[in-house]
Amino acid sequence: MFSATIGTLLIMGVTLLTILLAVLAVFHEYRKAQKAKLLPSRGKYKYRHARKVAILIASKDGEKTIAASVMAARATRRQVFVVSDGSIDNTGAIAKAAGAHVLALKKNVGKPAALHQAYHHFNLSSTYDAIAILDDDVRIEPDFIRQTLRTMNRDTAIAVGRNITDWPNSQRWNMWLAARSYSYWMYQLLLRPIQSSYNVMNCISGSNSLYRTQVLDQVLREQTPYIVDDTFWTLETHRLQLGTITYSPKAHAWLQDPTNFKDWYKQNLRWMWGTFQGILGHKIGTKANAFHVAYIGLMLDWIIYVASGPLTLWVIWHAGWRNLPLELLLLASGYAVWVAAAAAALKRPRLLLFVPAIIVADFLFRWIMVHSLIKALRQPTVEACVWESPERFAAANPLAKV
Repeated sequence: MFSATIGTLLIMGVTLLTILLAVLAVFHEYRKAQKAKLLPSRGKYKYRHARKVAILIASKDGEKTIAASVMAARATRRQVFVVSDGSIDNTGAIAKAAGAHVLALKKNVGKPAALHQAYHHFNLSSTYDAIAILDDDVRIEPDFIRQTLRTMNRDTAIAVGRNITDWPNSQRWNMWLAARSYSYWMYQLLLRPIQSSYNVMNCISGSNSLYRTQVLDQVLREQTPYIVDDTFWTLETHRLQLGTITYSPKAHAWLQDPTNFKDWYKQNLRWMWGTFQGILGHKIGTKANAFHVAYIGLMLDWIIYVASGPLTLWVIWHAGWRNLPLELLLLASGYAVWVAAAAAALKRPRLLLFVPAIIVADFLFRWIMVHSLIKALRQPTVEACVWESPERFAAANPLAKV
């Protein structure tokens, strides 16, 4: 019981420290905003105001979801462009019927290469100030562009939207959607606002973010060296000092996430594999600037997080079988506090029923981090950024009502 008490106190201490950092970040942003009101306007900015904005979507066999994605994008009153990346279904025709300008590629070249071709084919760089890049299973809110523009000041390179898991009633008891709903909420509650405040964001949402065209001109390559394209875009934006990367919490985007263990594992493995590829390829920790220092701090937090898994299991085992129910109850109660807060914030009361599933997913993710690091050490780069998307469930097709 003594070991369990130490473990509980340690978890509570880390939690309180995280909350304190979040409060300090909010206070810092408030003070910075107040000071900005008192200062004269600067005469030099990186960019002009973004007025002309378009939306670009890459899709591979997305006929189940592309209509809903295009219609949601068009509700923002912006032009929508779709590149069909060698699709063998009706993706192109459906996207065109939904009102998008469509480029159909005959061969599957991968998302970054497809985006690169569409970006130049539609001459987006010289026509627009900023481009929102979406996935073909993402539905953005009608005010998504307006909200991202509100946080895109004249030094901002990328504005990142808020991820919300699409969790329909047909999938109400899916544990993987429950786990992802919780993880998105937790990540965006604490880490992303803090990183945004100090311009040290290491991870963006390549599926729902707004990019300056001047930035895309430099970071959008036909082939990226990492398996995650937005990892490369983020690191290049920092390396080239193209501007700040800001979080737009009111710019909501609904994402389809994996609904089975195989797809959940593969997607998380790819994301973390790409993350570690970026750390190795961009030599994180070799420069004495805020981004590198913050990233080193984040990696130290990862080490503690991964190590806490086996340590927690050891504490439970060491307490003996007699105390097993109490140890498991203590573990579940610690998670339940945060899950209850997430359930209230997301207005998903049933999330509380998934506490055991969320614990299992959280412990599995620790192994995924180890697996992905090994994978990155063995394969630090890729020749082509091509992957297989998780199985999608059919989104409501707005065209069927017309």
